Amino acid sequence: MERGVKDLIIVGAGPAGLTASIYASRYKIEHQVIGLLPGGAMTEAYKICNFPSEVSISGWELAQKIENNARQLGGEIVAGEVLKISGHYPNFQVDLADGHKLASKTILLASGAKRRHLGLPNEDKFLGKGLAYCATCDGPFFKDKIVGVVGGGNCAATAVIFLSTIAAQVLWFYLGSEPNAVEPGWLEEINKQGNIKLMARSEIKALLGDNHLSGVTIKRENKTENINLEGLFVEIGSDPNSSLLKQLGGTVNEGGYIVVDGGQATTIPGIWAAGDVTTSSNGLRQIITACSEGAIAADSIFKFLQRQV
Repeated sequence: MERGVKDLIIVGAGPAGLTASIYASRYKIEHQVIGLLPGGAMTEAYKICNFPSEVSISGWELAQKIENNARQLGGEIVAGEVLKISGHYPNFQVDLADGHKLASKTILLASGAKRRHLGLPNEDKFLGKGLAYCATCDGPFFKDKIVGVVGGGNCAATAVIFLSTIAAQVLWFYLGSEPNAVEPGWLEEINKQGNIKLMARSEIKALLGDNHLSGVTIKRENKTENINLEGLFVEIGSDPNSSLLKQLGGTVNEGGYIVVDGGQATTIPGIWAAGDVTTSSNGLRQIITACSEGAIAADSIFKFLQRQV
């Protein structure tokens, strides 16, 4: 992979990074995409119903479509993890976890976000032993079992719906009297299912079990009770993967999201950012906005490189 200086290295292979690759290929920008999994977090979505070209599609299928498009146009997608970026335009060095070092004139950070954990004792112990962070990945292991989902947003809602097709019963734990900012369409679908139980005003206080999760302790309306469960899926949001820019002294907001301008440029010359890691798109972190930001970033980088000739 050390084959001279690229025009662009894209860090992250989610919808933002792959779309940026598509546009970079069309602009004849010599580039590489570095990411652990083509499609990123999109691959975990059970069902996507708001992407313009699809009435209904799984996240994995949509990821494959976008990845195939990027590869067909000549995009080079490398499986890897970026540990560090150093240098400055036009001499950035990108260090990978496998020891490879890459060189590039410009960088696009499309590094997405990582899932939040509950922060409870035994959380690491029960991971893969009843506790999971991806319903579509691990849901099939809980056929005809009683499971819970914790979280009050759209991701939690879609996990609840998916799990209701597999599990005997799904308990949905959330803090408010109603789920937060969940699309009405998801709530309508949830209300049609007979095996979903809404657990409003519930806070998970402890994870129970010996070698495998057997239940949770919840605080609900000032009362504490134990609930028997065979699985718990955590869907409480995510935090931006912005550490690479922070190492370089780039600007992030109070939530850690990378501050970008209208062209997706960061405060570090030669570095752009796109997707869930940024402050862009009015905070609407969706696949379609990630694609849009990736396209805008690639266009901005093309114009930038043209001006340097």
